[in-house]
Amino acid sequence: MTNLLGLTGGGTVVLAVLLLLGISAGTVICWNRLSVLGRWVWPARAALFGASQLSAIVVTALVLNNAFVFYQSWAELFGAHPKQDRPAAAAGLIDARLAPELKLHARLGLGTTTTLDVPGTVSGVRTGPALVYLPPQYGDPAYADRAFPVVELLDGFPGSPYTWFRTLHLATVMNGLIATGRSVPFVIVAPVQNVDSPHDTECVNVPGGPQVDDYLTYDVRSAVEHNLRVSTAPGQWAVMGDSTGGYCAADIALQHTALFGAAVSISGYDAPAHDGTTGNLWGKHPAQADFYSPLWLMQHRQVGPMRLLLTATRRDSTAYNASVRLSAAARPPVAVSTLVLPEGGHNFATFAAELPAAFGWISHNVATALAPIPTVDGLSPQPAIPSRPKHHPVRGRGAETVKLATR
Repeated sequence: MTNLLGLTGGGTVVLAVLLLLGISAGTVICWNRLSVLGRWVWPARAALFGASQLSAIVVTALVLNNAFVFYQSWAELFGAHPKQDRPAAAAGLIDARLAPELKLHARLGLGTTTTLDVPGTVSGVRTGPALVYLPPQYGDPAYADRAFPVVELLDGFPGSPYTWFRTLHLATVMNGLIATGRSVPFVIVAPVQNVDSPHDTECVNVPGGPQVDDYLTYDVRSAVEHNLRVSTAPGQWAVMGDSTGGYCAADIALQHTALFGAAVSISGYDAPAHDGTTGNLWGKHPAQADFYSPLWLMQHRQVGPMRLLLTATRRDSTAYNASVRLSAAARPPVAVSTLVLPEGGHNFATFAAELPAAFGWISHNVATALAPIPTVDGLSPQPAIPSRPKHHPVRGRGAETVKLATR
């Protein structure tokens, strides 16, 4: 009975539909009879009409949640999300402009958030500035000669760089992780990924359209290296994203192993989506979709050295199945680690819980290992054990599921 009447249980939807039908029927039957209430007739009718509309919304929400698993239980819907467990810890051109703020924040142990223009020199893309997080050490005189490692962040669709800082509270998370030794002091850049909104480009070079892949790789890297005190070594750069951004991170990293040393896909998928938000990205060249599929790349191309972390929850079937397929397809020199949670939906609460583990994993794989990697519900990233894949890449519905789940 518990499963039947759970948030994703069939019985819950049936009860909601019966309630909708009952309220709708009651509204029709009672509408004229309520005239006996005199001056209270219209408030009563409004209440009945509002109840019927509310019940319709509840039915719609339940059906959508069953399809996309935004929340997998009543407890998660009302605030019970994966819990973070944190083990104990064992000058660029922009520097002068930010010098007073950087020095103050260094003394306070706080990172500095600023903006950075990213000209589309290679791609031709014109869009808004990226958001940048500079760690407290960036303004510390003791680190004046340090070239910092970099993490590039890619958001989902629809989304913007502000998603990381306002919804996922990136600066606060990083200040805590760095202060307690669970993350190295990264410079973090979150560029505008959705450069053709309201159309989703899936971070690819669209034939005859925006060259988003070039923008997120060559243009972003050039702007960061020219304006900030960062490392230029490929092994010191990582890319991470959630949902659509998770797919983009895996795809970009596997295509550009000369630019990145590691990637994290948080609830991402393994092939470019094709739905109403993307339209026909490929025009008369549909075969190009394969070249932007992380799964196809690992199955058919010799990919250079790459360390890849895939996170998912078992309830988020699209992301989970993608992580299984990618893990099975991985061959040296690609090394895959996975973090699979038993509970949690495709939502920001789950993504936020996984962020500390993701940055801890990057710290151990891109820079110098510090404290043990934070865990989520007692779980930490583990090396994937390759096995023979049982499924083929998901096209259409599977990819569409994750795309819609970001909304």
